[in-house]
Amino acid sequence: MSTPEENLRLAKRGPIVSIVAYMVITLLKLITGYFLNSSSLIADGFNNLSDILGNVVLLIGLHLASKPADEDHRFGHWKMEDLSSLITSFIMFYIGFKVLFQTIEKIISGSMTPLDPEGAVVGVISAAIMYGVYLHNKRLSQRVKSSALLAASKDNLSDAVTSIGTSVAILAASFNLVIIDRLAAIVITYFILKTAYDIFIESAFSLSDGFDQKELQKYKEAILKLPKVSNVKSQRGRSYGSNIYLDIVVEMNPDLSVYESHEVTEQIEEILRKEFSVYDTDVHVEPGAIPEDEIWDNVYRKLYKAEKTILAKIPDYENLISDDFYLIDVDGHSYNKSEMTARKRHYMSKIEDFEMTSISQKTKLITYKLDNMTHTSIWRHKENWFLVFHQITPQATNSQD
Repeated sequence: MSTPEENLRLAKRGPIVSIVAYMVITLLKLITGYFLNSSSLIADGFNNLSDILGNVVLLIGLHLASKPADEDHRFGHWKMEDLSSLITSFIMFYIGFKVLFQTIEKIISGSMTPLDPEGAVVGVISAAIMYGVYLHNKRLSQRVKSSALLAASKDNLSDAVTSIGTSVAILAASFNLVIIDRLAAIVITYFILKTAYDIFIESAFSLSDGFDQKELQKYKEAILKLPKVSNVKSQRGRSYGSNIYLDIVVEMNPDLSVYESHEVTEQIEEILRKEFSVYDTDVHVEPGAIPEDEIWDNVYRKLYKAEKTILAKIPDYENLISDDFYLIDVDGHSYNKSEMTARKRHYMSKIEDFEMTSISQKTKLITYKLDNMTHTSIWRHKENWFLVFHQITPQATNSQD
């Protein structure tokens, strides 16, 4: 699996391909316009220089973002990727408003797009080239998870639509279709400004440490599937380029050891990394409320019932016994779980003097009397309560001289 740094280096191919494509298109328009004396083609060729500038900015941004963390940038330079996207949106706004003013001017003056067959042909060729670049950059952005490259691919698509729209406007002018000419101009303007707005909102949202609450809900649901996590108290997410940083506070049973709690935090980090590609997770553990099945009165009633179930060998009583169970009977013989369950002996008498002592929150010592015998059990909580040890001893009798 590629690292984020390797992905950024691979992402640089996107703006390089775009720059080469824009240079080819610019030269094509300038040369064709010069030889065919087409002022519109020459002007359009110079307009493409702004697209080259935008991709140069993106290339620089990706290069700076791939630099390792240093003393002044402990989290790295990932934000440069979002900053380059923001600059790209400003360039697109400039182009979009320029086209908007030209469109308004055409509508007010009643003029139409000048007949320029050569421009229409070059527009179709440009659209085909830019659409190919768009597909390349979009696939690459999904592969390397680069938000800046995805923004650049939207710019490529915008240029493809603009080129084909210009060709449609020229074709409409040749047939004196005023409505089609106006609609083409409006669609081109809307597409450029809408794309610029989307890129601006996404990059500004990330730069201001905004984070999608729906994603946080997905993280919470995945974390709560871990049995030892009782609650996700808070989450804070930040995006540095395509990398996600999370600060999470979870609540766990207060009886868990430091080792057990640390093990759960590593499981949380693993889940978020594998399922959601989270780059860095900081997990803080706080003691949660004691679970219902570990509250003293509830445990007392539950273990009393469980002891009677095992003694009477009520169906499925084996599910209450741990796999590493150990029994010492009144004769001093020892039995494991399978040997104990194979015994046909069972008890139906009434339990007397039932007492429970807490060794820890998850371990209880049970003693009671039954048929002149003292029974001692140890129960351990592992998601559920299980009997791990039982011993039967004769009751001590007081001898008189």
